[in-house]
Amino acid sequence: MLEVNETYLDRLSEAVYSLLNGRPAAPVELPPDHPQDELRQLAGYVNSLIAEYGTLSAGISSIARGNLDFTIGKGKLEALQQLKTLQGNLRHLTWKTQRIAGGDFEQKVDFMGDFSTAFNSMTRQLKEAFEKIEKQNEELSEAYRAIKREKEKSDRLLLNILPVRVAEDLKRTGKTSPEMFEHVTVAFADIVGFTNLSAELDPKVLIDELNEIFTGFDLIVERNGCERIKTIGDAYLAVSGMNSGTGRHARNIVDAALGMIRFLEERNAGRELRWQVRIGIHSGRVVGGVVGIKKYIYDVFGDTINTACRMEQNSEPMKINISEAARAEIGEHYALFERGELNVKGKGGMKMYFVTGPRRKEMEE
Repeated sequence: MLEVNETYLDRLSEAVYSLLNGRPAAPVELPPDHPQDELRQLAGYVNSLIAEYGTLSAGISSIARGNLDFTIGKGKLEALQQLKTLQGNLRHLTWKTQRIAGGDFEQKVDFMGDFSTAFNSMTRQLKEAFEKIEKQNEELSEAYRAIKREKEKSDRLLLNILPVRVAEDLKRTGKTSPEMFEHVTVAFADIVGFTNLSAELDPKVLIDELNEIFTGFDLIVERNGCERIKTIGDAYLAVSGMNSGTGRHARNIVDAALGMIRFLEERNAGRELRWQVRIGIHSGRVVGGVVGIKKYIYDVFGDTINTACRMEQNSEPMKINISEAARAEIGEHYALFERGELNVKGKGGMKMYFVTGPRRKEMEE
């Protein structure tokens, strides 16, 4: 019969008891000279169980802390094999979750029972929510683009009827104040014989003709740094010097007036319906401001406007009639025909000049 030291049996019993109660156990060491008997074999089994239990416990502990990056040692316990499978599944699940976080909602889990069902349901709901958000974002983007287009359209419309400075004031504060402009030059252009022709022409033809002429005038005025203030029937009012602050305001408006005449001469060539314009120019001070609170109209006022109108009335077809004040502003840059003093209603005699064109030096430049 095998004689066994009870001390070793107690140690083996204590180790098994600790394992069964979820506590770590120390390996049972036998003396090196202990024979290879049943006790040494039993001690080997218990020590293997202690080692594999420690590995299992450490792995479970790592998973509980959220750490999947650990190595599971070799062992024969079924629980260790299941732990390896769980670790692999959780790593794969982590990879799939990262893919979903990157926007790949086609990922599915099919290896974790009820959890897989819940996970796949969550992924499907995330996909639907993401698609809904994307659709809403696209709708918002389209709405923003539509608002931007409408804003640009309204800005262009506002700039078509108001000077840039006034339009910016209205957009920024909703109001604008009248201003005095000390040094500006005003041009009035009137279509010759328009009233008589308007009674003979088809209304559509008449408006189309006037629209084409005034559109051409607008481009010429803009190129020369001037502003069209308004049209009154067949009359066209433009001003220079209200925004640029340049000393060239009179020359700019004269250049624009010369451009208008050239435009009509070129347009009339080869046409049955031919138009002529009469232009008057005067320099001085004006007051500019918005009239009305619902339908904004920017207008200019003052004796300078009235005098420019008188210059136009005393002009001739396809000629530019300027006042003495305008002549002083343009200097020696243009060839002039001195007309002497002409009587002006409400003002008496006023010196006037026809601008026949730029001087040769100016033309060469």
